[in-house]
Amino acid sequence: MTRPIVCVVNRRAGSVREMTEQQITDAIHKAAADAGGEPPKVELSSPETIRDALADARTRADEVWVGGGDGTLKTATELFLETDTTLGVLPLGTMNLLARDLGIPLDLSEAVAAISQAPIGPISIGRVNGEPFLTMSALGLYPEMVIDRERRRRLFGYGKWAAMARAAYRALRRHRTMHVRITADGEVRDVETTALIVTAAAFRFRAGRLFDRPALDSDTLTVYISHPKSRFGAVEQVARVFLGSVERDPELETMEAREVRIDFEKSRPVANDGEVDFVRAPLVYELGATKLKVRYPALSQP
Repeated sequence: MTRPIVCVVNRRAGSVREMTEQQITDAIHKAAADAGGEPPKVELSSPETIRDALADARTRADEVWVGGGDGTLKTATELFLETDTTLGVLPLGTMNLLARDLGIPLDLSEAVAAISQAPIGPISIGRVNGEPFLTMSALGLYPEMVIDRERRRRLFGYGKWAAMARAAYRALRRHRTMHVRITADGEVRDVETTALIVTAAAFRFRAGRLFDRPALDSDTLTVYISHPKSRFGAVEQVARVFLGSVERDPELETMEAREVRIDFEKSRPVANDGEVDFVRAPLVYELGATKLKVRYPALSQP
């Protein structure tokens, strides 16, 4: 007998913060019913208790829908990865990177409808020093931008994209480089770089879509290394990212490996799925041996 779906929602996630509990529950139930699915059991949780709520939900359901941002989804991944639990993503956060990769709409009702009918598929999960990351782990330019973005949103009330644009301008003006030692599948090399990104599935660069990954079931990590250039060249490279033509940039190197180790001096900010921590080397990246089962609307799209 199939157990009912449980939907755990982070009560303070941005998209539902101003809604009452009843409004959230009604919206999810209506969207699921309109899509022809069985309405899930909706449970709201605070950020402080979300891990316990998710751990409890996985014992009562074969499929758990999770409403929140990338941080909430990372917690769910840590709990579900070694089980047979299927994850359904309701994107209620700031960037919603995994939801975009899966082809899930960012509107709550549309997201519920999409995952109600979506096929289930496996996705590869990267690990850095044993901890999972869903989309990417970055050093250099990107974590500097995230730190500045959140500071501007907190202190000056900037919107998400306005804050990111200002943060990008400031980071490019500083034009910092870093020296790292990369060991990829046993091959060692020293690199000067302005930005370095490791992801569990390769990006597809398209105009207006940052960090888009069309295929999430991968057998190798992909590493992107931006080699130093002039300040104007750095601005041009960022523009190429937004325009979807950065793959033609000769100063962007791409490599694939099963395991990657990165060494550097001092502590550095590292952004894992958009959440920044200051860490010391080494960073050891690998693909998790187990893949995560998810509701995956993009699998049914042409």
